[in-house]
Formats: sequence, C-alpha cells, structure tokens
Amino acid sequence: MTWNKKIKEKVRKNRFKGVLILGLLVFISLSLYSYTPQDPSFNSVGLSLKVNNLCGFVGASLADLLYQLFGFSAWLIVLGGLGLVYGLLIHPFKEKFLNFSSVSLFLLCLLSLASLFELYLSNIYFFNQEVSLGGAFGEMTVSLLTPLLHKTGTAVILWSAFLLVLISYGQISLSPSILFLPKKLLIFLTLFLRKAPSWSMTAFLSFKKNSAIAFRFIKQSAVLLKHKFLFLTKSLFKKKALNPSNQIIKEELKAEPDRHKALFTFKESIPLNSAKTKTEEPIEEDIKDKPEKEDHSLKEQPKYNEVIWGDLPSIDLLSDNPASSKKIHSKDVEDLSQKLLDKLAQFSIKGEIKAIKTGPALVLFEFKPEDHVKVSKIREMESDLSLALSSESIRIIAPIPGRDVVGIEASMPYREMVYLKTLLKQEDFLRAKLPLVLGRRADNIIGIKDLARIPHLLVAGTTGSGKSMFIISFISSLLFRHSPENLRLLLIDPKQVDLSSFKEVPHLLSPIITSSQSAVGALLWAIQEMEKRYRSLAYFKARDCKSFNEITKRLSQKEKIWNEEKNKELPPNETYYFKPLPFICIIIEEFGDLMADRALRRSIENSVVRLAQKARASGMHLVLAMQSPRKDVVTGLIKTNIPGRISFKVASGTDSRVILDDTGAERLLSHGDMLFLEPGSLKATRYHGPYMRDKEVYAIASYWRGQSEPLYEEGLLNTKNKTNNSSSTFTELKQDPMYDEILEFVKTCDVISASFLQRKFQIGYPRAGRIIEALFESGQIGPAQGSKPREVLIDK
Repeated sequence: MTWNKKIKEKVRKNRFKGVLILGLLVFISLSLYSYTPQDPSFNSVGLSLKVNNLCGFVGASLADLLYQLFGFSAWLIVLGGLGLVYGLLIHPFKEKFLNFSSVSLFLLCLLSLASLFELYLSNIYFFNQEVSLGGAFGEMTVSLLTPLLHKTGTAVILWSAFLLVLISYGQISLSPSILFLPKKLLIFLTLFLRKAPSWSMTAFLSFKKNSAIAFRFIKQSAVLLKHKFLFLTKSLFKKKALNPSNQIIKEELKAEPDRHKALFTFKESIPLNSAKTKTEEPIEEDIKDKPEKEDHSLKEQPKYNEVIWGDLPSIDLLSDNPASSKKIHSKDVEDLSQKLLDKLAQFSIKGEIKAIKTGPALVLFEFKPEDHVKVSKIREMESDLSLALSSESIRIIAPIPGRDVVGIEASMPYREMVYLKTLLKQEDFLRAKLPLVLGRRADNIIGIKDLARIPHLLVAGTTGSGKSMFIISFISSLLFRHSPENLRLLLIDPKQVDLSSFKEVPHLLSPIITSSQSAVGALLWAIQEMEKRYRSLAYFKARDCKSFNEITKRLSQKEKIWNEEKNKELPPNETYYFKPLPFICIIIEEFGDLMADRALRRSIENSVVRLAQKARASGMHLVLAMQSPRKDVVTGLIKTNIPGRISFKVASGTDSRVILDDTGAERLLSHGDMLFLEPGSLKATRYHGPYMRDKEVYAIASYWRGQSEPLYEEGLLNTKNKTNNSSSTFTELKQDPMYDEILEFVKTCDVISASFLQRKFQIGYPRAGRIIEALFESGQIGPAQGSKPREVLIDK
C-alpha cells in the first residue's frame, strides 16, 4: 500500500470515528436536555411507568448517572467531545488525537470545574432539588480537601489545577475547540494593545501620577473604619451594661460548634433579625447629654426586644433518616395497575392508565376513561376496587382538578416514613414566614405552605390519626425559623399532655394554659392585643404588620423617645406600639374540650370568631385542633372565618363534610395521612405528614430554654388572674341547685327575664336575679335592655 493510500485510509477511518462520536454526543445531549428526576433509571424506581426522556430508559439512566457524578459539569463532556469531532472531521490526516496526557488534562479540568462549582455554588440545585452543579465527584473532592486545607487553601489548589489546564492548551496537541479559546483571547488582547499604544501608555502614566492620592485615600478610609468599629464596640458594651439580667449572649462552645452555626450549612443562611441588627445607635453626644432618659426608655421596652439572641438552632438537632427503608418495586406497581384495569373492565369501564405516581404510603393511578364512560360510575366502585387491589383504603378523585383523568389512590402494603429533617432542607421552608410543613404528596412532591397567607387553620383527626404529631412538628418548624423577637406563641392544651414538651420555651407569652377559664382570659387578652395593634397600624398609616415593622425600624432614637413620652400621657386603652411587632400564633389543642363547657361556649366562640375576622393584618394567627369536628364545635361562624382546613382520619363521613365540606376523610389511613384544603381551592390535596421522635422535640426545646428564661407577657398574666377571680365568683353563682333545670328551660325560650323565672319556678326575685346574672356571665343570654327581657343566645 502506497503512502497516499495509507493517508486516505486513515482519513476515512478518522471521519468514520468522528461521525460515530458525533452521534454518541447527540444522544448524550438529548438525554441530558430531557432529563427529569421522575423517570425510572438504575438509580431510582421513578414516579411513572412512562419514560419522558427523549432517549428512553437508556437515556434516562445515562443522564441520571452523569448528573449524579458530575452535576452540570457533565455538559463539559459534550463540549470536549465536540472538539474531538472537529479534529477528526476537519483535520483527519493527523496521527493522534487522544493520548494519555490529553485525557489526563481533560479529566483534571472536569474534576476541578465540578469541585469549584461545589465550593462556591453548593446552594444551587436544579430539577426539583435533585441535581447540584458539582455532583458527587465535586462534593467528594471538596469534602476531602476542606478539612485539611480549609476553604481558602482548597480554592487555591482547585484554581491552580484549572489554570494549569488552560495554560497547557497551547502546549499539547489537543483538538477540542474549547482548548484553543484562551490562546485566541490572548492573541486578540495583544493585537489590541499594539494598535492602541497611546491609550495604554496614557492609562499607565495616569495611574502612576494618581497612585499617591489613591494610597492616601485608602489609608484615611482604614483609619475611619477603625474608629467606627471602636465606637460600635463601646456602644454595644454600654447597651449590655444597661441590661444586667441579660445572660443570653454565650461564648462559642468549642465542643459543639455546630449549634452556633446557621440553620443550613449547605444553603443560604437565614438572616436573624436580632436586636443588635438594623437598630440605629444614638450619636455619642446624645448618650452623654441624656443618660437617664436613655436608660429609662430602654428599661420600658418589651423584654423580647432587649435580648440579643444567638443563632437559630441547627437542623443537626434532628436525626437523620435510616439508611435502609422498604420501597415498592416497579413490578408490583405494574401488577396493581393491571388488576385495576381488569376490575374496571368487568364493569364495562374501559380506558387507559396515563401515569402512576408513588408516594410514601400511596400509589396514585391517573386513569383516563373512554368518552362514553360516566365519571359517577367510577365513584361508586370504591369498595370493589379496594377488594380487588387488597388495599386498606381507596380514594377516587373524579376528576383531578384541571386534568382530563380520574385519580385513584390506593394504599401500599408498607409505608415509607417521612422525617421532618428532609423537609426542612427545601427552599420553600426559607421563603415562608410561618412555615406549615405538610409532608409529601402521593406524587412525592413536598408540600410547605405559609400560614401567614392562609391565615387561620382548622385541624381535625381522631386518636391515632397523627393530629398531635402534626401540631408538634408545626411548632418545631416555627422554632427552627424564628427567634422570640420575631415570633410569640400562645399555647392552650386542656389535655395537659400533647404540648408539655414546649414548657418554659422563651417564645411563650404565658405558661401553657390548661383550664377553660384561663383560655377565656387568654382569648380576651388576644382581642385587646389585636385592637392595640390596629391602633398602632392606623397611627403609622400602615396596611399590615409587615409595612408597620418596616416603618418603625426606620424611626430615629429621638422619635422613639417622643413616642414613649406620648404613650405615658394616653389612657391605657389608647396606647400604641412604636417598635417592630412579632408574629403571634395562638394554638389550641383539643378545641372541642373548650366548647364542651356550656357555660363558656358562647364567650369562646365569640372570641375566636372576632380574632379570625380581624387578626390577619395585625400578625396574629389561629390554629384550632380537635378530635371530632361536630357542628356544635365547628359552628357556622367559625367555618366561615377560618378558610384553611386539615383533616386526618375522622370517624364518619358527616365529620368529613363538617371539616372539609366533602367526604373522603373517613377513608384516610392512620399515622399522618391527611387532606389539606387550601383557601380558594375546590379539591383537597392529600399529604403524608412528617414524624418526629420525642428526643428531637426535647432537643429543640432544650436549645431555646438554654438561650433564655421564659419572657411572659405581664398583661396576659394579669388577665389570667382576673379571669380566675371572676371564675370563682361565677362558680358560686352556678352552685344554685335549680341552675341546670332553669338552663334547660331557657333553651326553649326566645327571651327571658328575672320576673318570668320568678313566676315560672316560684322563687324569690333576688334568687332569680342571681341565676339571670350567671346565665349572662356564661354567655347563654344577652345583656340587659332596660325594662325589656333579655335575648336567649344559646342554640336550640
């Protein structure tokens, strides 16, 4: 074979290789471009039997492997391959395109780029928080180098490796197009400077001439920053001296450094709006001229605004998920879908399954019936389908809102536990002001809502349904998100068990309330607090609590002192706030026990309705939990003013209609299975709620108890004492032996008076007057209207 024939044969082989590699690169590019985490692959079962990737199951598996290993740096493989294809097709007569040094440099470039992504952009995720920029290789490299070299040393090593690859581009015969970009850039800059020597020389002379002025400016700025730092340090120590009882600021513990870190070490940290941030310090002359007035004003402020809080608790206080957990196999899902189609076909209901989505405890079949099939006919088959699928619970969504398919939810033979720690890592948790962590849906999508937008919530569920665990996880998520400066809690627990873990937490406005009389006093205080907040909003012309806090943060020290003096001159019922207000969450566990007291039912209902109607703009929110949502507990006024509903498993369809205005809650599973009805939504969404261990709840509460002693509200404690005194007087009035008999008679009347009771039961007028007063104090009858009889308010 002659030399020319050898060259032609080599060119033909290289071009053949180039076309094959180009086809492979196109396949990889389409796989990466159409990647979705829901597709089944070697790494996961997936949420649907239908593969959405343009290259099928192989493409989905390949894209999942590349993204998991290299993150978004996997696209560098495509770019490097295009450069190789360029060399094979345009310069096919070259001897070698790949050698050991070129492959080593490319792998070094890929590894260093993935590690740099992980080092600087570790908080950025794509594809529903499934894919990071650095991938597993980047995360492994950074985790190995950072403990030895720290972040700065790691950055130096990685940048050096990356620049070494760029410098080597011109010295090694690599043909990928990305390898000669730096060389072209350097050539362009060199030619540009040659064409403009006068410009470059002028810039150099100007910098040389003004270097002395620039050096002097930098020196003066450094001196100014030094004096400012010393002044802020002195003022901070003065402020600490004015509050000798403040023992909240602790030295950093060397044994437990993680507890003083931000909430998330791998995402953006949550800014803590502590008292030492965003506060305007008075100038030094004002401190010297008016020390007594300044001291007095500081002492008069609310206690939770004086304390400088430490960092928020870390999610490391929560336990990690177990390494091994049972998951349903794709073959089992296929068998269930075939059984479902066979059973529907027996009743002449034909169609096809469009998608199958698996969650922690459920399998959701999206069934599209044929045009002649009635949807109501599918609804009637719940019992038959439950028998065919051997499912504990079957729920039919006919149809799924906004879709042309019918949803059929079936329970799985075993459940996957949902832990709170995995849910708190989501970005929605950081965005929500008052995060309401619901859990995972049937399609495995995490649900986190904002209570500030709902703005009140009704929760119902029988014993063992998971209602109390949901309330505990909700309070725990609030404690992870807010310090006592931004959030205060008012907990009412007649059972004295469920919320006892949060005793003496500094977020509490008062000790956990356990009696009905104290609950009435707490609700009355909440109404007074709401009215005072509305006076404050009106005074500063703010629409809601958020805008009010922004206005008051900008007030100067003189304006704060002026408002303080003005408040002293006003009557107690006309005072207002002039400092940022925290959120207030009123959580009532076992609301039905409070409403069971006939003597206090009317006053409790009126207080709850009034708070639900007006408290939203003032930053106050209600959460009412109960076991049985009866009509006498969840009255019409309460349902109208509390739009957010969560129902766990209830006893009957009647209870489900009371809480959700629809059936379905009676067919839920136990231990965390819930239906959430969002305001403005027609259909409830099904979630599987999070689970927390007792030691995790204790760890969170202990962390905050270690920060400070409880900062109770004096006005609430005074109201509670007054209520206890009035309750003793009311108990004496209620001790009349004829009280219950007269109460039953009053239920049959529209109006009542003392003289009417005197004639009906043949008792003296003073005794009848005392019973009328007792009925009025318990909220059974209305106030006096002169000589007219009183109106009966109790439901007949």
